[in-house]
Amino acid sequence: MVRCVHTLIFAYNLLFAADIALLFEIIAVVLSMAGVLLAIKPYTANWPVAMAGTLLYAWIFYDCRLYSDMVLQFLFIGVQAYGWRNWSLKSTPQNPVSSITQRRWLVESLIFLIGWYLWTRIILLFAPEAAMPWLDSFTASLSVWAITLQARRKWENWMLWLLADIIYIPLYISVGKLLTAGLYAVFLLFAVVGLRSWYRQRV
Repeated sequence: MVRCVHTLIFAYNLLFAADIALLFEIIAVVLSMAGVLLAIKPYTANWPVAMAGTLLYAWIFYDCRLYSDMVLQFLFIGVQAYGWRNWSLKSTPQNPVSSITQRRWLVESLIFLIGWYLWTRIILLFAPEAAMPWLDSFTASLSVWAITLQARRKWENWMLWLLADIIYIPLYISVGKLLTAGLYAVFLLFAVVGLRSWYRQRV
């Protein structure tokens, strides 16, 4: 009888935890989607909305052992705070959408590759049980690069988001986060729209 009660309690706790995880994922999906839609315009409000979704995703990725993506969320919060401040202080005429120079592109590409390698090594050192560490850290590093370009209003950020989204979709499917995989499928479409919109606005 006692064992049966314990089994029922365990089952209830497991179901409750699953419901909470699903609820968090749904809220994170909605906030993240809203943030990207606002960024396409581009509206400054995209930053605080995206930050709220980012906080939820930090917990979600920890729960499924995508540790690079978990760390990425905290980096995102810092860059999002910078972007929020940058976009708030400078209106579009003073801070228009622009292009990154070829030299700067090469420098940042090198920084990206070095950062990806070092990030993966750190994850493997402290969390050898991490799920797909090389691929996870690649998309995480790519996302950091993309959001820093976005914060500087460089239209090329959408090219990086396109590549990241293409990789993220099967990655999240593989760890059972189907809603998040669906979100990134939508992000893929948004990235195409954002790329066209920002490219036309560039100076």
